[in-house]
Amino acid sequence: MRIDLAFGKTGLTVDLPSGYEYRVLEARSAEPLTGAEKAIECGLDAPIESPPLLELARGKRTAAISVCDITRPAPNRLVLPPLLRRLEQAGIPREGITILIATGLHRPATEAEIREIVGDETARAYRVVNHHARELSEHRHLGSTAAGTPVFIDERFVSADLHITLGFIEPHLMLGFSGGRKLIVPGLAAQETIKVIHSPRFMREERACEGS
Repeated sequence: MRIDLAFGKTGLTVDLPSGYEYRVLEARSAEPLTGAEKAIECGLDAPIESPPLLELARGKRTAAISVCDITRPAPNRLVLPPLLRRLEQAGIPREGITILIATGLHRPATEAEIREIVGDETARAYRVVNHHARELSEHRHLGSTAAGTPVFIDERFVSADLHITLGFIEPHLMLGFSGGRKLIVPGLAAQETIKVIHSPRFMREERACEGS
């Protein structure tokens, strides 16, 4: 039996041995938006339960945007340009905007990967930098959580006037759903924080499961 899998950028064809009974399970896919750009613009200008981005950015001088690293196929090339335009329309100078690659404990993104993550034009025009979880000096200690977890977050993100996370939501095998908060912890956290939240104490918590 031959089957085509959605793997990598070009797919993967697998030949399965005979003599077994196979059943193909396929996830239901959402229909793509017919007008993605317009939908993004509407999301920025009329978000759910939040003021418009222009209003949030007005009066600020700096902004930090946390984006997924190369392991997450977020459509930053589509979302970043209208978002960045609004930050500048609100009065934040281009040199006051920093885009942080939320690597967590993953390796830093290469120059080629940075261009793929944010798009060529954005990579040329804006400050795009990697997070370095193993460099404690690049983080600010914000105290400890109620559970005793030490909180160290990238200083470049903490020190900005406006904080933005830009990613997507999907089921996560340990955190219920991947999403905004993961772009800060573990995305922009020091290893001193990450190693605690990824320890057996939390991994064995009964609520640490997909969809919870």
